[in-house]
Amino acid sequence: MELSRRGFLSGVVGGVAAGVLASSPQAHGDDSTESRGYDAIVVGAGFAGVAAARELRAAGLRVLVLEARPRVGGKAFSQTFAGKTIDLGASWFSPHQPLVTAELRRYGIDLVPEGVFPEKVLMPTVDGVARFDPHTAFAHFDHLLGVFFEGTRDYYPDPYRPLAAGEVIRRLDQLTLRDRLDQLPVSEQDKLWLSNVTSTYAGGDSTRGAFTPMAQWWAAAGHDAAGWNTFIGQAPAGGVGNFLQRMLDDARAEVRLSTPVTRVVDAGDHVRVTTRGGRVFSAKTVVVAVPPNIWQKIDFYPGLPAVHVDAAARQLNVPYSAKFWLRTRGDIGSLSASTAEGYPVNSLFTYHQLDDGDQLMIGFSQDATFNVHDRAQLQEALRLFGPIEVLDVRAVDWGRDEFSLGGWAYRRPGQLFAHLPGIQQPHGRMAFANEGLSTSWGGFVEGALESGFRAAEQVLDRVRG
Repeated sequence: MELSRRGFLSGVVGGVAAGVLASSPQAHGDDSTESRGYDAIVVGAGFAGVAAARELRAAGLRVLVLEARPRVGGKAFSQTFAGKTIDLGASWFSPHQPLVTAELRRYGIDLVPEGVFPEKVLMPTVDGVARFDPHTAFAHFDHLLGVFFEGTRDYYPDPYRPLAAGEVIRRLDQLTLRDRLDQLPVSEQDKLWLSNVTSTYAGGDSTRGAFTPMAQWWAAAGHDAAGWNTFIGQAPAGGVGNFLQRMLDDARAEVRLSTPVTRVVDAGDHVRVTTRGGRVFSAKTVVVAVPPNIWQKIDFYPGLPAVHVDAAARQLNVPYSAKFWLRTRGDIGSLSASTAEGYPVNSLFTYHQLDDGDQLMIGFSQDATFNVHDRAQLQEALRLFGPIEVLDVRAVDWGRDEFSLGGWAYRRPGQLFAHLPGIQQPHGRMAFANEGLSTSWGGFVEGALESGFRAAEQVLDRVRG
């Protein structure tokens, strides 16, 4: 029985999946000269930026992609650890995500199940964590999800038209995830189970995030736990990096790595993009495909519209999120562990059982004070789960990454109506692409693709208009 079939595990991840080094034409570094002749510049080489670049190149435009990091992928990163490919960003896709499904089919890539079924499940109780029978725990959590999302068929009859229910959804969008939890006729222990998921998606605090994004995902997956359970545990054959690389190869765009952008100027008849190294690139249009949390680090002229300013100032992407992989030893069997909201490690799962008896475990933290790179801190936090010895660590703290400043996108209360559709619109010769700007799958690769494709259409309208 695959990990992907277990519903409460689906609450631990969101956001964009892993990337690899590009094989497209690329260069590193800057100089002080100005380069002209491009039709479009794409700032950021994550899934949104690569999707936009591919579509623009397919339309015959000359495209330059500027990526701040020395690799493509954005908030995504894959490595080899203990002989296994691991993703230090999110790595799973659902067959309920139509754009991802179409892209995988385009490249002949199958979704394959990953992970192991746990022998032991630990879940939070009012007295700490306790062990539960896996089958019983999974079935009960599926039931709790149904209670939590009750009514979505009424207020999200079409999850791809999120504003369709009008005033009903507007009122619901004022609720925090904590507000919704407090409404439920369930036990305090049940609320602890659910709050592990809600606090994870909201960035560590259920009072921060709105109820409506999670409810929309539930609706888009078929309004049931079976669909929700597909959010985790299914990865593209060959890895997410292979998927992204295929898209990038298709784009055949010029890619410059290690080239952070510091200024974007709409000069009326063209745009000028300045890099940290002082180089200036000119084009007819630009696609800004970096997270909203980064917008405040770029000098835009003229300034951004109010809706974009709000998204940046209020951190549309959760401000802290860290993912870590551990090589561990200990007589604990395969494990699935979730904790109460506020614990430094909110989830920990066995993902691979190695030939020598060690395990590769995947974990998540939403605690800004917790250092996921510190093996001693991890060892202390994991004592809650049993005799686990941490042998080695691979981790990324996305909240402290200078080119992310946070994890996946997740709206705050009131932002559904405040942001849509305005945040999706171009501003002069500037278009915007990021998974947080999507109509239905904010925080997922699906949303990044939607946003990248839309930005490409907007650029083409501008260039051809």
